[in-house]
Amino acid sequence: MNYSLFFLCISLAILVLSLVTICVSPIINNVNYNFSRWRTLNCQLYADRGKSEKVELDNIQLYKKMKTICERKKAMHDLEYASLIINIVLGFVCSNLSLLHYLNVGKDFEKKTGMIGFITGIIGFILTLVYVCYNGYIFNNDIAYRENNSGGIDKLFPNGAIKKKVGNNFIYAYENEIDENSQKIKYKDLGKKQYNYDNQYYEKFFTSSSCICDINTGSCNDDNNCNYIYFIPYPDYSNKYLYDRWLTTLILGVIIVICNIGLLIFGFLLFKSVKGDSSDGQTVAIA
Repeated sequence: MNYSLFFLCISLAILVLSLVTICVSPIINNVNYNFSRWRTLNCQLYADRGKSEKVELDNIQLYKKMKTICERKKAMHDLEYASLIINIVLGFVCSNLSLLHYLNVGKDFEKKTGMIGFITGIIGFILTLVYVCYNGYIFNNDIAYRENNSGGIDKLFPNGAIKKKVGNNFIYAYENEIDENSQKIKYKDLGKKQYNYDNQYYEKFFTSSSCICDINTGSCNDDNNCNYIYFIPYPDYSNKYLYDRWLTTLILGVIIVICNIGLLIFGFLLFKSVKGDSSDGQTVAIA
């Protein structure tokens, strides 16, 4: 088996995928939100507020939770930069070395290249895996666009309504959920049609003009004659755009993790396949 060729292909894959991820990542590129703020978050502030004697018991737990969320966001931001930049640098080094060996240049250094690839694969695997775990957790569990326990997008029914009539009363989309943050959607929900432009929703909205809520005051018109109450529809696909780029970044991150496993495996195999430096620069394969 030509270990040098596999080593070259995997190194190039890590390099290219990391470059693509940097261009796609919503955090680095501040897609639809100022994610660069996560870099300068002061998480210790919440811990200090929680220690104040004037803080009520319920707020102490709130500040602890806010501190945890803050640390998670800051760690993800820093890990994204660190993992991708390191993968690019190490992928570039390994791909260049393996290309030289594949072209029969510097064959006497091939054993050391194998060891470099093995170590590089371990570093890239650990960093990228931790980053992907943070990224995936925030994507699936954190409230979208929320900072300092405020902000975010209210949960809507699939047809885009904020409230639905049940009997003589109106209920919200989160009415029967027990999660304390059930009122707001998470980043994983941003791709749903009710949080983006939908032509059917627009038609329904403008033909039911009496069933409209004021997005600023929350007051609604003619409630008794409406089965659903609507806010003004979303005019664009910005939330879907963020969702798609975030999901793409996650998928690419997982592929980079797999590539790093391949790099450390073939780096080790390349190291083992060379018995040492020979005077004529040729490698001796183990039978």
